[in-house]
Amino acid sequence: MPTKTYPGDEDTHAEVIRREDGVAPRTLAMVDAGEAAVHRWLMRYSIIALRIGMGAVYVQFGILKFFPGISPAQDLALATTHLLSFGLVPAVVPNGVALALIATLECAIGLLLISGRWLRVALGLLAGHLVGILSPAVLLAGRVFAGPHHMPTLEGQYVLKDVILLAVAMVIATTVRGGTLTDGGRCPPKDQ
Repeated sequence: MPTKTYPGDEDTHAEVIRREDGVAPRTLAMVDAGEAAVHRWLMRYSIIALRIGMGAVYVQFGILKFFPGISPAQDLALATTHLLSFGLVPAVVPNGVALALIATLECAIGLLLISGRWLRVALGLLAGHLVGILSPAVLLAGRVFAGPHHMPTLEGQYVLKDVILLAVAMVIATTVRGGTLTDGGRCPPKDQ
């Protein structure tokens, strides 16, 4: 059965579609512009925030080691230092001195990262320190993975979280020689 159409019906429907089409692109354009602004901000400041955050963590861990018995990693750090020094700690270098040296190293790394100065020195020290803090996973595996079903103990979890510090150090290291984040051409430059 044919339906009767009126001349005004088609125009009204087309007008509604045109109005909806105008709103959606404007909304999407606003969302895209906001997302692009956030993306530019992240590209500019995220590595700096990562560097300062890691520096703050290092300073905090270092300060704890200056006070015997305060750091939850003190015993693990001394056991690792004993193995890495082939027994010189505590035979030649007392545990207290070794712990103070570790604390000083961690604070120095942290302060260099926070300040953004001498980053190559900081990253060199950090590379050596990361070898030390990740070595218990191999050298003290029986202690680190002594949980039920060979799962990590609390000390083991403390060591394994340092894998994140390794990844952060790698990202920071890429920027020392001028590397930067890129957006892959997704965001238009600010002046467009």
